[in-house]
Amino acid sequence: MAWTPVTRINDNKLGGVTLKAAGAITTDTTSTAVEIGKGKFRVVTTWSTCTVAANDELYHVVLEANTRSATSTWYELQTLAVLGAYEANGRQSDNASTGSVETIVDNPLDYQVQVRTYVNGTEAGGCNFAVVAYPLGSKY
Repeated sequence: MAWTPVTRINDNKLGGVTLKAAGAITTDTTSTAVEIGKGKFRVVTTWSTCTVAANDELYHVVLEANTRSATSTWYELQTLAVLGAYEANGRQSDNASTGSVETIVDNPLDYQVQVRTYVNGTEAGGCNFAVVAYPLGSKY
């Protein structure tokens, strides 16, 4: 697995690379692309707040990747979260959601990854979260 990030934002002792820094999302947003390459890695999404006040508010957070031969074409690897109002997501409203979700991602593409957030409906307060990727050894 090639783990040579071009942008090493979070250089802590565990080797985590920040894909999206903590901060509120209130509109469609794309994070800075980070070179990770092919292979498996662990993604930790940590929510500090999610304010849902409108009946149609929905946040869809996805992890995307590209290839060296087509750097402007992004492919969705995995949905990291779908949060919002009951009327928009069909389940309990995610108002004031906090906590972390860990996901193992197997990236078949050879270049960068990024986090894209789609915001639909009447945005009332936004969601505040961070996304960090950690390399996994060859045994995974």
